[in-house]
Amino acid sequence: MSETEREDTGVPVEPSPPPDEVAGQSVGDVRKDDETASSGGNAVVAFNEFIQIRCGRRLPHFDSGPVKAYEAVGSGKFAGLYFALVCERNFIPRANAGSIFSAFNNPALVRLAASGVVDWTPARQQRYVLIYESCPGKAILKAGDRQAIGWKPEIVMEAVVKPLVSVLRDFRDKDFVHGAICPQNLFSASRNAPERIILGECLAGPPSFWQTALYEPVERAMADPLARGLGTRADDMYAFGVTLAVLLRHHDPLEGLTEKEIIKQKVENGSYAAITGKDRFTGAILELLRGLLVDDAVLRWSIDEVETWLDGQRLSPKQTTKRHKAARPISFHGRRYSQPAILAMDLEENVAEAVELVESGTLEQWLARSLEIKDADELIEMAVSSAEELGRGPGYRDRLVCRLSILLDPDAPIRLKGMHMRPDGVGNMLAEAIRKKRDLQPFVDMISDQTIINWLDSQKGGSIDYGAIVSRYETARAFVKLKNIGHGIERSVYILHAECPCLSEKLENYYVRTPEDIMYAFEDICSKGDAPVRFLDRHVAAFLSVKDRKNIDPYLVEINAEERYRQVLGELKTLATIQIRSRMEKFPSIARALASSLDPVYERFHDRELRQSLRQKIDRLKDQGDLSKIANTIDEGALFPQDFRAFRNAMIEYKDLRAEKEKLARKLAESGEFGRSTGHQVAALFSGILGGIIIVLFAIMVFAR
Repeated sequence: MSETEREDTGVPVEPSPPPDEVAGQSVGDVRKDDETASSGGNAVVAFNEFIQIRCGRRLPHFDSGPVKAYEAVGSGKFAGLYFALVCERNFIPRANAGSIFSAFNNPALVRLAASGVVDWTPARQQRYVLIYESCPGKAILKAGDRQAIGWKPEIVMEAVVKPLVSVLRDFRDKDFVHGAICPQNLFSASRNAPERIILGECLAGPPSFWQTALYEPVERAMADPLARGLGTRADDMYAFGVTLAVLLRHHDPLEGLTEKEIIKQKVENGSYAAITGKDRFTGAILELLRGLLVDDAVLRWSIDEVETWLDGQRLSPKQTTKRHKAARPISFHGRRYSQPAILAMDLEENVAEAVELVESGTLEQWLARSLEIKDADELIEMAVSSAEELGRGPGYRDRLVCRLSILLDPDAPIRLKGMHMRPDGVGNMLAEAIRKKRDLQPFVDMISDQTIINWLDSQKGGSIDYGAIVSRYETARAFVKLKNIGHGIERSVYILHAECPCLSEKLENYYVRTPEDIMYAFEDICSKGDAPVRFLDRHVAAFLSVKDRKNIDPYLVEINAEERYRQVLGELKTLATIQIRSRMEKFPSIARALASSLDPVYERFHDRELRQSLRQKIDRLKDQGDLSKIANTIDEGALFPQDFRAFRNAMIEYKDLRAEKEKLARKLAESGEFGRSTGHQVAALFSGILGGIIIVLFAIMVFAR
């Protein structure tokens, strides 16, 4: 693979050999990047031959959530100022979307100049970095700020609506979802009199991870930020509408409320009423807000309808159906509930009482009588039966509460053991759990017990790609309970999250996205004298198998074998296959490390001279770094059979000689009988010879006469 091919954006970046990357933290974790960076003074990190990142020059106004921004300077054809977002290890960036994002050429959207992996020397780790062209001013609102701004409609129309409509049109044409439209990500040279706004980046972490519940539709806001999934363009339109409302309103009706309380306000009152509160809007802008803040994604205005509205055609916003409210409330955990969606949110607060609602029949009666659901008994029975598939042992109550939550609010995310996940966001949650060494059993159970399929079956439509989700989860389910290396929950994370880097502890200081990256990382590790005892652990094997099965699957039997010599051969052939198929350069450090681990293989040969000859050949080859030559030398097709045939013939010969020796030994043990029988034999032989001589002489005499 060429240097250029290893970059995401097509920019001719010259990446450094992979050094390392350590764990980033989640939003609440304490980081010391500022101190680390400042300690670097004027130190720079070369992203490529054109762009250098100034480690000591922080640009906090360009931070993307916990992802820190640094000043970058370009030269040559990239002359100019940039800012570099140094991605956190715990948050998997949307690297694959970089090629699409970099193709946008819109003055109202920040431009991605380049992206790739660099050696982040201030922290002595390898990081994924996004290089953006610098934009003027700062964000309209600071992170976490929800205050009302109160701009005039004409200012919002010229400075925000028209530029963002052009950006959203580009997104539609490229089928791209941004996932981070909010005032905290809109940049302007002047907050009070903005003339031009620029929409910021969205690739430094999982989709919508930095968004608060205010800017997400209800069903996505309910999910943990890490597990919201990619989303749709309709979600971007909703965030666009909320952004406009925040810029226009003079009061914040949600001031002081928690994220969960904001969601409940949206459920009870609808998004438009919850977000605008007492503010009253008139004219065309009212139509736009009502069209964008529709809770039903199907009825929400698309960019086509917004463009029609901009052209002067008046559209009547489609009225969304209000959420079904119970005629009588139900009591749970000391509170009374009339909205099934809000009850579904709170069931996990008291699992025991939630189960009691089912077993006592209270929930069934409430659904049938107060909500007039005719088949309530069948729905409850299905939820109970589904939860009982793995028995009524540990985990049964959590599974049942999960099923009840889906029953009460099908659009909500999957809620299981305190985790709230949409199906396409589970991979992010699983990756974080692996990195932080949390209990993975809930994920194993969820994949095994058809929780995802149960959730999909409850959906009534929308833009969900059912086929793709079912295919991924059925594949993960086939492997999740297998214990062999290359399978298990380790494989599931790479199936469920296509952009997840390899999570092996051996590679914790590297950002590995491809099989080729693994080779570079191992070469660097081995060159430092830290060669692992086993190159292919469960994560490396699973990662390779998912990324390209031809690299490793033919050798999984050997890698999983109990015999050490077979494991070594399997690893050697796997790494050699990657080197050959990717047409990669030589890896002398890996070759020397593998050569030093071949003792168990040599011992499998019975011929001492052959063992010595093989050692000498490998010693000559290892410095060349050609793994395939080493593999072919040690695993030549006829070598083992020839050695075995020679050994078998030697064993047969040895057996025959041993049998003859034992026979003689037995005869010698019987000394008297052995002498007598031997004497008889000798006498008989002598007598026969003497008799023959006499007969011959007699015959000669007779004929002579």
